[in-house]
Amino acid sequence: MTSTGKTTTTIFDALRMARGNSDAIIAAGELADMRFRSGASLSLRAGKLLLLMIQEAGLTVADDVQHKVPLAVLNETFHLNREDLLSAIEELHGATISIRLTSRNGRTYTKSGPLVSDVEREDDHLDAAEIRWTFSPTLRRVIADSDHWAAISRRAVLAFESKYALRLYVFLSRRANMRKTSEEIALDDLRELLGLKPDTLQRWQDLRRFALEPAIAEVSHLAGFHAAYTPIKRGRRITAVRLIWGLKDRDDLIAAAQELDRPRIGRAARRMGQVETITQERQRLADRLADAPLRNPADETT
Repeated sequence: MTSTGKTTTTIFDALRMARGNSDAIIAAGELADMRFRSGASLSLRAGKLLLLMIQEAGLTVADDVQHKVPLAVLNETFHLNREDLLSAIEELHGATISIRLTSRNGRTYTKSGPLVSDVEREDDHLDAAEIRWTFSPTLRRVIADSDHWAAISRRAVLAFESKYALRLYVFLSRRANMRKTSEEIALDDLRELLGLKPDTLQRWQDLRRFALEPAIAEVSHLAGFHAAYTPIKRGRRITAVRLIWGLKDRDDLIAAAQELDRPRIGRAARRMGQVETITQERQRLADRLADAPLRNPADETT
Protein backbone atom coordinates (compact mmCIF):
# COMPACT_ATOMS: atom_id res chain seq x y z
CA MET A 1 0.00 0.00 0.00
CA THR A 2 0.99 3.62 0.18
CA SER A 3 0.97 6.37 2.73
CA THR A 4 1.06 10.07 2.12
CA GLY A 5 1.82 12.81 4.57
CA LYS A 6 1.97 16.58 4.88
CA THR A 7 3.97 18.96 7.00
CA THR A 8 2.38 17.71 10.26
CA THR A 9 4.44 14.59 9.64
CA THR A 10 7.52 15.62 7.69
CA ILE A 11 9.32 13.47 5.19
CA PHE A 12 12.12 13.07 7.74
CA ASP A 13 9.64 11.94 10.41
CA ALA A 14 8.41 9.38 7.89
CA LEU A 15 11.97 8.23 7.20
CA ARG A 16 12.53 7.68 10.93
CA MET A 17 9.29 5.73 11.25
CA ALA A 18 10.18 3.59 8.22
CA ARG A 19 13.57 2.51 9.58
CA GLY A 20 13.55 -1.25 9.88
CA ASN A 21 10.87 -1.65 7.20
CA SER A 22 12.86 -2.95 4.25
CA ASP A 23 9.86 -2.63 1.91
CA ALA A 24 9.18 1.08 2.49
CA ILE A 25 10.67 3.73 0.21
CA ILE A 26 9.90 7.24 1.48
CA ALA A 27 9.84 9.58 -1.51
CA ALA A 28 9.06 13.27 -1.86
CA GLY A 29 5.74 13.70 -3.63
CA GLU A 30 7.32 16.22 -5.97
CA LEU A 31 9.30 13.42 -7.63
CA ALA A 32 6.11 12.50 -9.47
CA ASP A 33 5.96 16.00 -10.95
CA MET A 34 9.51 16.29 -12.21
CA ARG A 35 9.97 16.75 -15.95
CA PHE A 36 13.05 15.81 -17.94
CA ARG A 37 14.77 18.33 -20.16
CA SER A 38 15.11 15.74 -22.94
CA GLY A 39 11.31 15.47 -23.12
CA ALA A 40 11.16 11.84 -21.98
CA SER A 41 11.46 10.30 -18.55
CA LEU A 42 13.96 7.77 -17.28
CA SER A 43 13.89 4.21 -18.53
CA LEU A 44 12.18 1.69 -16.29
CA ARG A 45 15.40 0.37 -14.79
CA ALA A 46 16.83 3.86 -14.20
CA GLY A 47 13.56 4.95 -12.56
CA LYS A 48 13.71 1.96 -10.24
CA LEU A 49 17.38 2.59 -9.49
CA LEU A 50 16.68 6.20 -8.47
CA LEU A 51 14.06 5.09 -5.95
CA LEU A 52 16.40 2.44 -4.52
CA MET A 53 19.21 5.01 -4.20
CA ILE A 54 16.82 7.30 -2.33
CA GLN A 55 15.96 4.42 -0.01
CA GLU A 56 19.64 3.60 0.55
CA ALA A 57 20.37 7.24 1.47
CA GLY A 58 17.75 7.20 4.21
CA LEU A 59 17.76 10.14 6.61
CA THR A 60 20.76 11.72 4.88
CA VAL A 61 19.01 11.88 1.51
CA ALA A 62 18.90 15.72 1.56
CA ASP A 63 22.43 16.16 2.95
CA ASP A 64 25.48 17.09 0.88
CA VAL A 65 27.19 13.77 1.53
CA GLN A 66 28.42 10.85 -0.51
CA HIS A 67 26.27 7.73 -0.41
CA LYS A 68 27.43 4.23 -1.29
CA VAL A 69 26.09 0.75 -1.91
CA PRO A 70 27.81 -2.44 -3.09
CA LEU A 71 27.17 -3.25 -6.73
CA ALA A 72 26.48 -6.84 -5.68
CA VAL A 73 23.53 -5.63 -3.57
CA LEU A 74 22.02 -3.77 -6.53
CA ASN A 75 22.63 -6.70 -8.86
CA GLU A 76 20.88 -9.04 -6.43
CA THR A 77 17.92 -6.65 -6.24
CA PHE A 78 17.63 -5.97 -9.96
CA HIS A 79 18.67 -9.35 -11.34
CA LEU A 80 20.48 -7.42 -14.09
CA ASN A 81 23.91 -8.11 -15.44
CA ARG A 82 26.64 -5.69 -14.46
CA GLU A 83 26.66 -3.92 -17.83
CA ASP A 84 22.92 -3.17 -17.75
CA LEU A 85 23.16 -1.92 -14.18
CA LEU A 86 26.06 0.38 -15.02
CA SER A 87 24.09 1.65 -18.02
CA ALA A 88 21.23 2.63 -15.70
CA ILE A 89 23.70 4.40 -13.42
CA GLU A 90 25.09 6.37 -16.36
CA GLU A 91 21.55 7.29 -17.43
CA LEU A 92 20.85 8.74 -13.99
CA HIS A 93 24.11 10.64 -14.07
CA GLY A 94 23.23 12.26 -17.39
CA ALA A 95 19.57 13.08 -16.61
CA THR A 96 18.53 16.72 -16.12
CA ILE A 97 15.20 17.60 -14.54
CA SER A 98 12.98 20.65 -14.32
CA ILE A 99 10.43 20.96 -11.54
CA ARG A 100 8.05 23.63 -10.28
CA LEU A 101 8.37 24.38 -6.58
CA THR A 102 6.76 26.73 -4.08
CA SER A 103 8.99 28.80 -1.83
CA ARG A 104 8.30 29.36 1.88
CA ASN A 105 6.79 32.75 1.07
CA GLY A 106 4.31 31.12 -1.29
CA ARG A 107 5.90 32.09 -4.60
CA THR A 108 6.23 29.45 -7.30
CA TYR A 109 9.42 28.99 -9.28
CA THR A 110 11.06 26.43 -11.56
CA LYS A 111 14.30 24.73 -10.57
CA SER A 112 16.43 22.80 -13.04
CA GLY A 113 19.47 20.62 -12.61
CA PRO A 114 20.79 17.05 -12.71
CA LEU A 115 19.57 14.23 -10.51
CA VAL A 116 23.03 13.12 -9.47
CA SER A 117 25.95 15.52 -9.36
CA ASP A 118 28.77 13.05 -8.81
CA VAL A 119 29.18 9.29 -9.35
CA GLU A 120 32.08 6.99 -8.59
CA ARG A 121 32.19 3.31 -9.41
CA GLU A 122 34.96 0.79 -8.93
CA ASP A 123 36.06 -0.97 -12.08
CA ASP A 124 36.90 -4.34 -10.56
CA HIS A 125 34.41 -7.21 -10.58
CA LEU A 126 34.69 -8.16 -6.93
CA ASP A 127 31.53 -8.47 -4.84
CA ALA A 128 32.84 -5.68 -2.61
CA ALA A 129 32.92 -3.16 -5.49
CA GLU A 130 30.79 -0.11 -4.73
CA ILE A 131 28.93 2.65 -6.45
CA ARG A 132 29.27 6.00 -4.69
CA TRP A 133 27.18 9.06 -5.51
CA THR A 134 26.10 12.49 -4.38
CA PHE A 135 22.58 13.75 -5.07
CA SER A 136 22.51 17.10 -6.83
CA PRO A 137 21.59 20.36 -5.08
CA THR A 138 18.39 20.40 -7.17
CA LEU A 139 17.20 17.00 -5.96
CA ARG A 140 18.28 17.69 -2.38
CA ARG A 141 16.31 20.94 -2.38
CA VAL A 142 13.22 19.20 -3.78
CA ILE A 143 13.38 16.60 -1.00
CA ALA A 144 14.29 18.95 1.83
CA ASP A 145 11.49 21.43 0.98
CA SER A 146 8.87 18.78 0.24
CA ASP A 147 5.53 19.36 1.96
CA HIS A 148 4.18 15.91 1.21
CA TRP A 149 5.61 12.44 0.90
CA ALA A 150 4.64 8.93 -0.07
CA ALA A 151 5.70 5.61 1.39
CA ILE A 152 5.80 3.28 -1.57
CA SER A 153 6.49 -0.41 -1.72
CA ARG A 154 9.96 -1.49 -2.78
CA ARG A 155 8.56 -4.86 -3.87
CA ALA A 156 5.94 -3.19 -6.04
CA VAL A 157 8.53 -0.85 -7.56
CA LEU A 158 10.75 -3.76 -8.53
CA ALA A 159 7.78 -5.75 -9.89
CA PHE A 160 6.60 -3.19 -12.44
CA GLU A 161 7.34 -4.11 -16.04
CA SER A 162 6.39 -0.78 -17.63
CA LYS A 163 7.89 2.64 -17.02
CA TYR A 164 4.40 4.07 -17.59
CA ALA A 165 3.08 2.00 -14.69
CA LEU A 166 5.97 2.99 -12.42
CA ARG A 167 5.43 6.70 -13.14
CA LEU A 168 1.68 6.40 -12.57
CA TYR A 169 2.26 4.45 -9.33
CA VAL A 170 4.50 7.14 -7.86
CA PHE A 171 2.07 9.86 -8.99
CA LEU A 172 -0.96 8.18 -7.42
CA SER A 173 0.90 7.05 -4.31
CA ARG A 174 1.06 10.60 -3.01
CA ARG A 175 -2.70 10.94 -3.55
CA ALA A 176 -4.06 7.53 -2.54
CA ASN A 177 -4.73 8.41 1.11
CA MET A 178 -6.04 11.92 0.47
CA ARG A 179 -9.71 12.63 0.96
CA LYS A 180 -10.22 13.32 -2.73
CA THR A 181 -10.61 10.30 -4.96
CA SER A 182 -10.04 11.72 -8.44
CA GLU A 183 -8.15 14.37 -10.36
CA GLU A 184 -8.59 15.78 -13.86
CA ILE A 185 -5.47 15.94 -15.98
CA ALA A 186 -5.07 17.30 -19.52
CA LEU A 187 -3.76 14.88 -22.15
CA ASP A 188 -0.52 16.83 -22.66
CA ASP A 189 0.10 16.72 -18.89
CA LEU A 190 -0.79 13.03 -18.87
CA ARG A 191 1.83 12.37 -21.55
CA GLU A 192 4.42 14.17 -19.42
CA LEU A 193 3.30 12.28 -16.33
CA LEU A 194 3.76 8.95 -18.10
CA GLY A 195 7.12 10.02 -19.48
CA LEU A 196 6.22 10.26 -23.15
CA LYS A 197 8.01 12.55 -25.57
CA PRO A 198 5.79 15.38 -26.91
CA ASP A 199 5.51 13.82 -30.37
CA THR A 200 4.73 10.30 -29.12
CA LEU A 201 1.26 8.70 -29.05
CA GLN A 202 -0.46 11.91 -30.11
CA ARG A 203 -3.76 10.19 -30.96
CA TRP A 204 -5.98 9.48 -27.98
CA GLN A 205 -6.61 5.93 -29.20
CA ASP A 206 -2.87 5.20 -29.17
CA LEU A 207 -2.24 6.91 -25.83
CA ARG A 208 -5.07 4.93 -24.27
CA ARG A 209 -4.14 1.58 -25.80
CA PHE A 210 -0.36 1.56 -25.50
CA ALA A 211 0.30 3.61 -22.35
CA LEU A 212 -2.61 4.54 -20.10
CA GLU A 213 -4.64 1.33 -19.97
CA PRO A 214 -1.61 -0.99 -19.52
CA ALA A 215 -0.36 1.30 -16.73
CA ILE A 216 -3.77 1.39 -15.03
CA ALA A 217 -4.03 -2.41 -15.20
CA GLU A 218 -0.54 -3.01 -13.79
CA VAL A 219 -0.95 -0.50 -10.95
CA SER A 220 -4.32 -1.97 -9.98
CA HIS A 221 -2.78 -5.45 -10.02
CA LEU A 222 0.27 -4.74 -7.85
CA ALA A 223 -0.37 -1.63 -5.74
CA GLY A 224 -2.30 -1.10 -2.53
CA PHE A 225 -5.00 0.82 -4.35
CA HIS A 226 -7.21 0.46 -7.40
CA ALA A 227 -6.81 2.91 -10.27
CA ALA A 228 -9.12 3.79 -13.14
CA TYR A 229 -9.90 6.69 -15.45
CA THR A 230 -12.72 8.40 -17.32
CA PRO A 231 -12.11 10.29 -20.59
CA ILE A 232 -13.28 13.91 -20.72
CA LYS A 233 -14.52 15.50 -23.95
CA ARG A 234 -14.47 19.11 -25.07
CA GLY A 235 -16.78 19.13 -28.05
CA ARG A 236 -15.95 16.05 -30.09
CA ARG A 237 -12.39 15.68 -28.87
CA ILE A 238 -11.09 13.97 -25.77
CA THR A 239 -8.84 16.58 -24.17
CA ALA A 240 -8.35 15.21 -20.65
CA VAL A 241 -8.95 12.26 -18.37
CA ARG A 242 -10.16 12.02 -14.82
CA LEU A 243 -7.87 9.68 -12.90
CA ILE A 244 -9.74 7.79 -10.18
CA TRP A 245 -8.29 5.84 -7.27
CA GLY A 246 -9.38 4.07 -4.10
CA LEU A 247 -7.66 1.99 -1.43
CA LYS A 248 -8.11 -1.77 -1.69
CA ASP A 249 -10.04 -3.79 0.84
CA ARG A 250 -8.39 -6.54 2.88
CA ASP A 251 -8.96 -9.35 0.38
CA ASP A 252 -7.58 -7.32 -2.53
CA LEU A 253 -4.55 -6.29 -0.45
CA ILE A 254 -3.82 -9.93 0.31
CA ALA A 255 -4.14 -10.79 -3.38
CA ALA A 256 -1.69 -8.01 -4.33
CA ALA A 257 0.81 -9.16 -1.70
CA GLN A 258 0.54 -12.74 -2.92
CA GLU A 259 1.13 -11.63 -6.50
CA LEU A 260 4.31 -9.82 -5.45
CA ASP A 261 5.55 -13.08 -3.95
CA ARG A 262 4.99 -14.97 -7.20
CA PRO A 263 7.51 -15.29 -10.04
CA ARG A 264 7.38 -12.59 -12.69
CA ILE A 265 6.82 -15.24 -15.37
CA GLY A 266 3.12 -15.46 -16.12
CA ARG A 267 2.21 -12.22 -14.33
CA ALA A 268 0.80 -10.51 -17.40
CA ALA A 269 -1.40 -13.52 -18.12
CA ARG A 270 -2.60 -13.61 -14.51
CA ARG A 271 -3.37 -9.92 -14.67
CA MET A 272 -5.47 -10.36 -17.79
CA GLY A 273 -7.30 -13.23 -16.11
CA GLN A 274 -8.03 -11.33 -12.90
CA VAL A 275 -9.03 -7.91 -14.16
CA GLU A 276 -12.46 -7.80 -15.80
CA THR A 277 -11.91 -5.25 -18.56
CA ILE A 278 -10.63 -1.72 -18.25
CA THR A 279 -14.10 -0.36 -18.96
CA GLN A 280 -15.77 -2.62 -16.38
CA GLU A 281 -13.12 -1.86 -13.75
CA ARG A 282 -13.46 1.85 -14.39
CA GLN A 283 -17.22 1.76 -13.87
CA ARG A 284 -17.02 -0.49 -10.81
CA LEU A 285 -14.48 1.75 -9.10
CA ALA A 286 -16.31 4.94 -9.98
CA ASP A 287 -19.58 3.52 -8.57
CA ARG A 288 -17.90 2.33 -5.38
CA LEU A 289 -16.14 5.62 -4.70
CA ALA A 290 -19.34 7.56 -5.32
CA ASP A 291 -21.08 5.58 -2.56
CA ALA A 292 -18.35 5.35 0.07
CA PRO A 293 -15.62 7.78 1.19
CA LEU A 294 -12.04 6.61 1.49
CA ARG A 295 -11.04 5.15 4.83
CA ASN A 296 -8.11 6.67 6.71
CA PRO A 297 -5.65 3.81 7.21
CA ALA A 298 -2.52 3.85 9.35
CA ASP A 299 0.85 4.21 7.68
CA GLU A 300 1.61 1.02 5.76
CA THR A 301 3.09 -0.33 2.55
CA THR A 302 2.28 -3.05 0.09
